Amino acid sequence: MNNHLGLSDMEFDLMSFFWEQTSPVTFAQILDFCNDVKGWNWAKTTAHTYITRLLHKNLLGMNSTKGMRRTYFAKISREAFMSSSVQELVDVSFSGSIKNLLLSLIPNNRLTRKDVEELHKILDQLAEPDDTSEN
Repeated sequence: MNNHLGLSDMEFDLMSFFWEQTSPVTFAQILDFCNDVKGWNWAKTTAHTYITRLLHKNLLGMNSTKGMRRTYFAKISREAFMSSSVQELVDVSFSGSIKNLLLSLIPNNRLTRKDVEELHKILDQLAEPDDTSEN
């Protein structure tokens, strides 16, 4: 079983389903995705277990109105989830150092001249401007 930024394969696939939705979905829609699209052949109890896990991880929200079916939705966007997960990775595995993360990604500690030039452009765009003006 692989781990996708703190989620199991199944949890990540389920979250990907929720991230693709434009409105909250019913349990029946979730079960259809799990069984018809993914081919997992889950019982209702299995689907409930995974939904409950995602609710407890605060990644899913649930609407429950009296007399209406419950609907479920992603509480966090894919982008926000990825950003938070990468920040946690940097904090935990690289002592908060983005530099150390980037160095770990460079194969054989070598970059081509083109790679270096592209990185310079990106870093120049991200850098805060120098405040050299006097008041």
